Amino acid sequence: MKINWGTSIVLAFVCFIVFILFFVVKTFTQKEYEFDLVSNQYYEDELAFQKTINNAENTEKLENKVEFVLLNNELKINIPNAKNELIIGEIHFYRPSNKKLDFIKKIASKNNVLTFTSEELVKGRWDVSVTWYYENEPQNQFFKKEQIYF
Repeated sequence: MKINWGTSIVLAFVCFIVFILFFVVKTFTQKEYEFDLVSNQYYEDELAFQKTINNAENTEKLENKVEFVLLNNELKINIPNAKNELIIGEIHFYRPSNKKLDFIKKIASKNNVLTFTSEELVKGRWDVSVTWYYENEPQNQFFKKEQIYF
């Protein structure tokens, strides 16, 4: 059976349309391709951004730096604590691909090394933000943000 050039063009267009429709349906139905907004309170976040900038500048002035260490399916966050004071603050774990996995961990400890395991963190990209201050200096707040691929 011989197919002429007109039929070949129509078959090529039909195959292309089916190919595109397959990927459109796959993109809308699979959970791994689902992304959420960065923030539902973007206006309030923008107003508080200058405070975050000031806190990040305070962090840069510290002698010892905040360290994020990935080792053996564990994330260790080392907050400098030269005077062995009580550290008070929060760690925000933000997952860009799924807001259901986001969580906040409160800090109130003299222990400057915080450990998170694979039971708490799913594999993939995390934006980790640490905000803290020392008990004796509540006016001096600090901020550090890091992208982690766990």
